[in-house]
Amino acid sequence: MLIIPAIDLYQKKVVRLVKGKESNCKAYSDNPIFVAKKWKNKGAKWLHLVDLSAVFSKGDNETVIEKIIKKVDISVEVGGGIRSLEKIEQLISIGAKRLILGTKATDSDFLKKALKIAGDKIAVAVDEKEGKLAVKGWQESINLSIVKYLDYLKKQGIKWVIYTDTSRDGTLEGFNFDRIKQISQDYHFNLIFSGGVSSLSDIKKLRKVVPQAAGVVVGKALYEKRISIEEAIAI
Repeated sequence: MLIIPAIDLYQKKVVRLVKGKESNCKAYSDNPIFVAKKWKNKGAKWLHLVDLSAVFSKGDNETVIEKIIKKVDISVEVGGGIRSLEKIEQLISIGAKRLILGTKATDSDFLKKALKIAGDKIAVAVDEKEGKLAVKGWQESINLSIVKYLDYLKKQGIKWVIYTDTSRDGTLEGFNFDRIKQISQDYHFNLIFSGGVSSLSDIKKLRKVVPQAAGVVVGKALYEKRISIEEAIAI
């Protein structure tokens, strides 16, 4: 199970949100490349980059993302505002190793075309809000159950899923382990879990509950120094 540090980018700064709300934004650094190098030097093998500016339709951080990919020797998965096939091709061309689709993945025609272009580099964010799928940067939810959405992704041939309980993201409240266990038992995606990591005990428990987990995204707990990445990797 990989420990994947999150670098959420908003107006070229490293930030964290609470429950995905733009109004609950806290900046941690105005030097994303320095932060990326720090996590790499501390042992991370992957980074989880999210372009929040693109999510909220307030520009983008494409130049920052490209600089991180070019200047830091680390694998990068990128999400946030990927709404066109051209954007997918552009991110692949600069060296992104995995592309995270959000709302656009609900469009089956788009998803099929994306898979033709990028294959197993495509991951889908499954963001749960009170049992339903959260979309548009978690600002809305649609009347589609998570179970039905996962069934749809399975039929489409998706290999990678990044699951987040939006009610816990950025709260340091820990995972909903019952939900995580249920999903991991019912579906055999490469599962990466995100949202709510508060301590090393959460990571220990996740490894015990879902030993086949592909990874866990850690954000606020790292930036607030609740855990050290070295200890998390050691687990």
